Amino acid sequence: MATTLDNFGQFLLTKPSPGRRNKKASAQTVRGYLADVSAFLAWWQQSEGYELTEDSLRADPYAINLKVLQDYLGWLEVVRKCGVATILRHAASLRAFTFYLQDAKVIQHDPSRGLDLPTSQRADPKGLSDAQRARFEAVFQSPWLDKTTKRKRLPEQLENAETRLLRDRAMAFVMLYAGPRVEEVAALDVADIEINARSGSLYIRKGKGNKERTTPLALPVREALSTWLEARTKIGVPHGALFVQLRSSTQGEYLRLGDRSIQNIISEAGVRAGLEKLGVSVTPHVLRHTCAYMLRAAGVQPEVRARFLGHSLETAMRYGAPKMQEMERAADILDKFATVKFGDGSKNKP
Repeated sequence: MATTLDNFGQFLLTKPSPGRRNKKASAQTVRGYLADVSAFLAWWQQSEGYELTEDSLRADPYAINLKVLQDYLGWLEVVRKCGVATILRHAASLRAFTFYLQDAKVIQHDPSRGLDLPTSQRADPKGLSDAQRARFEAVFQSPWLDKTTKRKRLPEQLENAETRLLRDRAMAFVMLYAGPRVEEVAALDVADIEINARSGSLYIRKGKGNKERTTPLALPVREALSTWLEARTKIGVPHGALFVQLRSSTQGEYLRLGDRSIQNIISEAGVRAGLEKLGVSVTPHVLRHTCAYMLRAAGVQPEVRARFLGHSLETAMRYGAPKMQEMERAADILDKFATVKFGDGSKNKP
């Protein structure tokens, strides 16, 4: 099993992924595909009584077929009680796996063709409301001396509370007002930031689909980044990483913050803001959604929003889909253009 998974992972890293034949899968996508296919292979072994390998498939290629894949998705739904989104994700992983098997000449047919997949109306991505965002931003006004999570604060962390506040605020405001993904934030270097008197920009060297982009920086981000960069210079970080741990390693170098650390910081900020009690879990992706909503509310065109966030136009439209209340306000605006009036204008009159 391990060899098959290893080969599949290498395939995803080096060749275009299914559905995006001219793009290779990101590291995050690879991890997801491997986890899903590993679960499928474990189910296969339990169901069939033997391990599914490339050698076993070469000997019996039609052992993997449409019914087998359909049965597995049905098992996920009925036994594992998985939702539609999870089932669709597993189906995408299985398609990628069978695409690999065909590419490696292990099988000659496409067992995923004709899969009957569940459908659901995709909900609008959730961002913070204006009131929730105000709560979230407010927690970055003073250092965090107490703890809200199980992580115990070390003495040096308490001593560096002010510096940590400047770092965490800059990181949160970058995500709120520029909308990068968490892995893009973790990969940022000081050289990727440009701040001038009246403008600034953020350079993403390797975004989703290996695309690069430059995003302008709003004033709140420029101010937050400027104060952090000054603090970063004072503590003497010896390398180019923008966001770093504030405890130096045994070699005296401040390690770059990873995805998980950034997620924990943003989550803790949400807890401090009292948002968890309101049923809102704050994540880096929620901040990205919030940025998309603010852009839409400001009247930014979908094409510009897509470029700003590194999305396709279709995705930008989904992130910024107008609500019914907004469309009703638009209809009210159109009322003013009418050149002919009928009746007395009462909405309640039949």
